[in-house]
Amino acid sequence: MARLVLCFLFFVAVAQGRHEKYEGHQLYQISGPAQEIAALEAHIDIISAKPTRSEIAQLQALVRLSPEEKLQWLQYFDEKQMSYTKVADNLAELLRKEDVQIQATRASASAKRSGRTIGWETYYRHQEINDHLDELAAQYPNLVTVINAALSYEGRQIKYVRISTTRFEDMRKPVIVIDAAIHAREWVTPPVALYIIHQLVVKIVDEALTDSLDWVIIPVANPDGYEYSFDEDRLWRKTRSKSHEGADECPGVDGNRNFDHYWGTVANSANPCTIVYEGPTPFSEPETRVIRDVVNQNLNRAAMYISLHSYGNMFLYAWGNNATLPSNGLALHLAGVTMATAIDALALDKANRYIVGNAAQVLYFTTGTSRDWTRAVGVPLTYTMELPGYEYMFEVPPEYIEQIVTETWAGVAAGAHYVRSVYG
Repeated sequence: MARLVLCFLFFVAVAQGRHEKYEGHQLYQISGPAQEIAALEAHIDIISAKPTRSEIAQLQALVRLSPEEKLQWLQYFDEKQMSYTKVADNLAELLRKEDVQIQATRASASAKRSGRTIGWETYYRHQEINDHLDELAAQYPNLVTVINAALSYEGRQIKYVRISTTRFEDMRKPVIVIDAAIHAREWVTPPVALYIIHQLVVKIVDEALTDSLDWVIIPVANPDGYEYSFDEDRLWRKTRSKSHEGADECPGVDGNRNFDHYWGTVANSANPCTIVYEGPTPFSEPETRVIRDVVNQNLNRAAMYISLHSYGNMFLYAWGNNATLPSNGLALHLAGVTMATAIDALALDKANRYIVGNAAQVLYFTTGTSRDWTRAVGVPLTYTMELPGYEYMFEVPPEYIEQIVTETWAGVAAGAHYVRSVYG
């Protein structure tokens, strides 16, 4: 018992130091025209954005302001007539509370799992997730294959699973591709990916979803950034590469701006010190090349692609670089509504209902996204899916993981049945 207490106190001490960089940083909810919000990405940390429920082309965004920049930006918001409300007075304190909560849930989860390496009570590290994938492949060799796809910039193994009753040899079966955690700080996304795998492989709630479809699921697409967000900087979003000019001061690339679709057309994304830095070239990152290669290898059969993000309760489809729709815009909307309806049926009363729409119209213009690139190369149904955050925003407490993975699975399953009916 004494040893457990000492370990807990050591963890708290580490957490105290790890979050010092955010001491006194405040979070503000701001509202304003979509393009005004988009322009801020080059200057401050926009943690999330979502459309307002009452005004067209108006967004709400959660932004972080340091004590040094607070006065300047609040004055700017006043000048632009952008309303703002402070929602957190000291970000460091929020992060310390989150650390203590996660440590407690990990201890409790370990006692409950009875030999299983992964549950739905807490968050897990990259190596734990990789070990779990290997265990599934060993236990279910006729259904699961683990692919060691590549090493990340810092040398971590990027793994994904192929789920198939026919070892990916039946060329008539449509393929669904799902990735998670391309943005490192979005911790709630890997549990969703892992739960989808669990429902397809372990619980097997619907055999038709594997008899008629093949799946590729990448639970942690950005392992370097993901681990860095645990160990050093909870708000880290990008990869950790240092292959670009200015990398010593500003390492990393936004993985969801690094795809070759209108890449290099937005000046703000060319600055390595912004959170939306697109990288020195398209697919400069080994992490995004894994997603590219998976899609290209299955392009003849790939029918749906979903990139899991957090937060905002949205299904966003192409195009993001302009407010026009792909030729199959109606099908994109219909499939998105099908998934959103299934999720909303299981959602908590306090949760926002899912919004389905064109990314540029719902939010603002973006370039180099995986959603747009996959649609451009020929995958019919491609989405950025923003999971719930409730009142906790990006820091979803572990107690909500099971709710989010359960409702999201219902949506994904509904989308998979749509794929079966249209492309099967």
